[in-house]
Amino acid sequence: MSSYKIIKPDPEAACLEAAKNFLRLAHQCVEQKGEFSVALAGGSTPKKFYQILSQAPYSTSIPWGKMRVFFGDERAVAPDHPDSNYGMANQNLFKKISIDPLHVHRISAELPPEQAAEAYHTILKTFLPSNDAGIPVIDLVILGLGDDGHVASLFPGTEILDVEDKTAAPVWVEKKNSWRISLTFPIINSAENVWMMVTGEGKNDIVDRIFNYPSVSDPLPVERVNPQSEVIWYLDEAAANWVR
Repeated sequence: MSSYKIIKPDPEAACLEAAKNFLRLAHQCVEQKGEFSVALAGGSTPKKFYQILSQAPYSTSIPWGKMRVFFGDERAVAPDHPDSNYGMANQNLFKKISIDPLHVHRISAELPPEQAAEAYHTILKTFLPSNDAGIPVIDLVILGLGDDGHVASLFPGTEILDVEDKTAAPVWVEKKNSWRISLTFPIINSAENVWMMVTGEGKNDIVDRIFNYPSVSDPLPVERVNPQSEVIWYLDEAAANWVR
């Protein structure tokens, strides 16, 4: 994984830097191809990021009308459930900006997991351009990081890690005792840009391991994130304490 690290004093500063780059990338994509596609993440750091995007100048200067929004993963809950990634993004971002609801493609996670994943696979194939391998290409995938090295809902030891023929798949997460639907590695690694948003002292150990003691024989899910471009890490000093 080729990576570029942006380390800021605190989560607010890290998210503000990401917001500036989000604005730039959105305009760049719209100018080049008329549309900008992004897959959003759940979690506390992305939530802070969405809150910044929902306020001026970003709420008025980002080309929301020419965006398509997807999700990296979703818990098997209804969209109005407190645990819903869509629900969090809706409350903190979508309700506060001018975006076409038809351009927000949530995962219908209230359906049975297999059905929800198949439906999302179809949505991704329908609304995104495909590369030469037939894999849909997202302009930007935003990921958080779990303290076990998982990204999206690609948890260590789960069967979804080896899915190659679907862009979205269901996964039973034993440690969470729940089903989730997640993007798979083929579509994540086909994205034009991948951002990792990781802040807080609680992420210090896993960030230390990734950058200073990378796995050799049994890579963590995050270590299997390998797009064409560099992965950009937005970190605060608390999470990046041991990064050299």
